[in-house]
Amino acid sequence: MTEQEIQKLLEIQYLKGRIDELHKAIPNIINLERQRKLDLRLDKYYKKLKATDEIAYHLYQVEKVNTKISKSKGIKDITTLLEEVYDNIENPVLKIKLAEQLEKYRA
Repeated sequence: MTEQEIQKLLEIQYLKGRIDELHKAIPNIINLERQRKLDLRLDKYYKKLKATDEIAYHLYQVEKVNTKISKSKGIKDITTLLEEVYDNIENPVLKIKLAEQLEKYRA
């Protein structure tokens, strides 16, 4: 690998990391003005990633979709398992906690 290729890979990793961090911050922002600024920064990093390497940009998009699908499948499996176990639990405190967790997964 040449130094230029290494530099490009490092730039891609940096951009992907920044995009991930900004996506993590989105649910915590209530102020509409700050939300818009965050959206603009995300857009800037997406454009820069696409300009750096278009294949990396598309692979990142696929990775995001796959992660979302994987998480939803995992939550569905956990919900099914918790529902099966719920009927067999006799401890009322544990049953209440389990019911609360099921509600979170169903929401």
